[in-house]
Amino acid sequence: MRGTLFIYLFIISLSTCLAQKAKTDTSRTLDPAADLYKASMKLIDSLKYKDAIKLLDKAVRIKKDYVEAYNKIAFCNMQLNDFSAAQKNLELSLKYNPDNFNCIKYLGRACYLNKKYDQAKKYYDNADSLVPHDVELMCYMAELRAFGQDIKGALDMYNNIIDEKDNYAVAYIGRGMIKFKQKEYAYAIKDLEQGLKLSKYQKIDNSIYLSLAQSKFEVGDYRSAIKVFDTLVKRNPKDEYSLTYRGASKLSVNDFSGSVKDLDEAIKLNPKSYIAYNFRGTAKGGLKQNVEALKDFDYCIKLKVDYASVYVNRAAIKMASKDRRGACEDLNKADQLGSDIAIQYFQQYCGGDRVGMDR
Repeated sequence: MRGTLFIYLFIISLSTCLAQKAKTDTSRTLDPAADLYKASMKLIDSLKYKDAIKLLDKAVRIKKDYVEAYNKIAFCNMQLNDFSAAQKNLELSLKYNPDNFNCIKYLGRACYLNKKYDQAKKYYDNADSLVPHDVELMCYMAELRAFGQDIKGALDMYNNIIDEKDNYAVAYIGRGMIKFKQKEYAYAIKDLEQGLKLSKYQKIDNSIYLSLAQSKFEVGDYRSAIKVFDTLVKRNPKDEYSLTYRGASKLSVNDFSGSVKDLDEAIKLNPKSYIAYNFRGTAKGGLKQNVEALKDFDYCIKLKVDYASVYVNRAAIKMASKDRRGACEDLNKADQLGSDIAIQYFQQYCGGDRVGMDR
C-alpha cells in the first residue's frame, strides 16, 4: 500500500513538474518577437548595434506592425550613421502608429541628417503641431533654419529655448556655433563653454571643440586655445589642422620648440601644407635657426606664391640676417598682395624708399 501510494505521489509530482515546464515553454513561445526584442536591448546596452539590428529584423518579420522594434532599429541605424535606413524604419513605424510624436520628431532628424531638408521640415512641423515647445525639437528646427541661412530665425529660436530652459546645453552650443560662423568669437566662446559645462563634456562632437579652439585663437587667448587643441589631438593624433594651429598657438606664447614639434607632425601628415611651413619657419626663427627658417619660407612660397604672410615673416628673418634689401623686397611683395602690416614695416625699416622696386 505504501509503495502504491509512493508511486501515485511520484506520478502526481512528475505531472505537476511537466505541466509547469510546459507552461514555461509555452510562455516562451507565446511572443517570440518580444523575446527577440528583449535580447536586442541587451546588445544595444553593450553598443553592439549591428547584432541588435539582426535580432530586431527577425522580430519585425514575425510581427510586421512591431512599432517599438522599428524605432529601435532606427536608433541603431542612427548610431551607425546609416541615416537612410533610419528614415526607412521610422517611416515603417509611423505607418503603424501615425501620431507618435517621438517617431515623427526623430524621422525629421533622420531626414535632416540624410540631407532631405524639405522632408525634415515637414516632419518637424508635424511634430510641433502635436507637442509645441518641445526643446529638443526646437533645437532641431533651429539647426534647420541655420542651415537654410535663416540666421535670425535660428537665433530667435535658440534664445526662446534658453529663456524657457536656461540649462539646456544643446541650445547654448547651437547658438555658439552660429556666433562662431558670424565671427563673433567672444560670444561664441561664452556660449560654447556654457554648453560644454552643462553637458558635462559628454558626447561632444569634434566640430564643437574645433570652433571653440579657433575662437580662442582668434581672440588671442592662445594658452586656452592650446588646451582645447590638446583635446582634439588626443582624440585624433593625426588631426593635421589641430596640430598646425596648436603649433601656431605655441608659437604665439613663445614655446618655439613645442611649436616646431607640432608642425613637424602636421607636415608629415600633409607635406604640401604651406601654412604649416610658414608657422614652422617663424618658430625656427624664434629659435635663431635662421637658415632653416628661410628654407621653410622658401618652400612655403614654392607651394603658394601669393601668400602675403610668408613674405612678411621671411622679411623679418632676412632683416635679422643683415639682408636689408631682401627684406625690403619681401615687404614690398607682401604689400602688393594686400598685407595690412607690410607697408608699416616697410616705412619703418626701409625708410619709405622702395629702392628701385615697382609698387
